[in-house]
Amino acid sequence: MFLIIPYDPPAGFKQLPYLSYLLLLICVVVFYFQHQNVKTMSTDIDSFCQQLSKISVNENINLLDKMRSDELLCSLMIKRLEQRPDLTIVEVIHQYFWFEDHSRQQIETMAGYIQQHYKRYAKNNTRYLNKQLMYYPDTLDVSKMFSASFAHADGWHLAGNIIFMLAFAPAVEIFLARAWLFLLLVSVSIVTTMISYSVSVFLGGDSLPALGLSGVVMAMMGLYAALMPKKKIRLFVWLLTYIRNWYVPAWVLVAWYIGLDFIDLILGTGNASINLIAHVSGGVTGFLIGYFIIKKYYQPKN
Repeated sequence: MFLIIPYDPPAGFKQLPYLSYLLLLICVVVFYFQHQNVKTMSTDIDSFCQQLSKISVNENINLLDKMRSDELLCSLMIKRLEQRPDLTIVEVIHQYFWFEDHSRQQIETMAGYIQQHYKRYAKNNTRYLNKQLMYYPDTLDVSKMFSASFAHADGWHLAGNIIFMLAFAPAVEIFLARAWLFLLLVSVSIVTTMISYSVSVFLGGDSLPALGLSGVVMAMMGLYAALMPKKKIRLFVWLLTYIRNWYVPAWVLVAWYIGLDFIDLILGTGNASINLIAHVSGGVTGFLIGYFIIKKYYQPKN
């Protein structure tokens, strides 16, 4: 077992970091609705595919009408089409399903059948909430930049962002001592990371819908390192039977995390589901704003 968790409880602060807690509460509430939506949608999809399969029992169906002959494929196909509205049906078939032994004409015929069934499902059943929340990098939709930032792909994704946000954001909020400035920096980090992602896609990077507060979290880490570089962050370290608290200067810890993401980004060795562009751009943006603007021109309240 190997585990490293940063945490910096706001002990001794004269005020509580309400905005940091509020942002995380919004994420938790949004995730609750996401979770409920997925459960309801899964039930609807299973019911739809079962009915489609029953109807097919007494009919002669075309072998390329895969959704009527395979309940599992039917379920997976609808989920993929809901999760990836940025892709055409043919693109979904090629990217997620194994039909390389079929000709182009067969794939197009198969897509036609899928389109018919998917339209029937979409007309009367639960749709994927994340589709309305995700940021699609080819759109530059500012409203989706914000909605995507407060939504998460799964519970582990949410938990990770909560842990790191709590380790850095409260101290930054207390240091700034002005709600409007903290919220402005959060907004700037959201827009900057999402635009950076769109630029990377425009330049040929992979295009996947974005979800998560990671860009903001990394920006808070960068701000922390710029504003309080020598302050030590507490780390909970667990390695097999070794359990300790370490105390690491903020700049070292932040440089480590951003540096690892940057190396993975350059070498292409990172997890494909992690938006490394958002991580790196968020961290760098936070540090630059903190070091070159806030430290030079901003006077904290006494």
